Amino acid sequence: MKRTISMVVALCCAAVVLAGCSSDDEEVTTTVTPPATVTNTDPPPPVVGIAQIDRMGRAVVNTANTAPFFREPTVVLNCPACVREKVDHDIIGDDYNVETVPAQWSRFSSIIAANLAILDGLDGVCGNQVLAGPAGAGRYKRLADLLANDQLFVNTNSGKCTQYLAVEAVAAGVPGADANDCGGRTPTENSVDVSYSLFAAGVLSLPLPGLPAPLLPFLTNGTTSDADGPGVSTTVFPFLDKPL
Repeated sequence: MKRTISMVVALCCAAVVLAGCSSDDEEVTTTVTPPATVTNTDPPPPVVGIAQIDRMGRAVVNTANTAPFFREPTVVLNCPACVREKVDHDIIGDDYNVETVPAQWSRFSSIIAANLAILDGLDGVCGNQVLAGPAGAGRYKRLADLLANDQLFVNTNSGKCTQYLAVEAVAAGVPGADANDCGGRTPTENSVDVSYSLFAAGVLSLPLPGLPAPLLPFLTNGTTSDADGPGVSTTVFPFLDKPL
């Protein structure tokens, strides 16, 4: 029994000695596992379809000037003409939005001109709309052509952007237009009110002497900017307030 234990101990000690000894010239290779690669965990951007469903340039060009006047068939019952009006409204508005070729935008000019004639009378005075010509055919063509080319022009030499449509307004000689403003369209600007003021009275803002009281102090749709809310900013991303 003692001999057996002694042999086992001797073998174990020999194994330890063999495992712990090496020549001075032997190379020892050490494998180092690299750290795991950190990958971007953000979701991929959405796939943009090939079909355009909307285009956004100047405010209310499509809403106010392509087919704005129609009766809802759900409000006026037993009215076949109302159904036709609503269908025409949807067809023209959608056609405007899906047009991707700028060279084809001019085909909406005559439609826009017909509705500008109606908007020109909102203040009770015909002919004071911005770019309106003398009475007769073609009176509203200049503004209609400009609106049909529905894109914003920006003065990149300016660092001040506080007046919606400033570049176009200066070119058209609109009273109060700021030649030093960059123009364009920021979320803090009340672009809808400015647009209707130009359509109705040819000015960037109201009041003006002689206008009827209901239009004072502004020709407005009831909002104060393109994007109301305390989070709206022109310097802090994402610029708009959080959704309601």
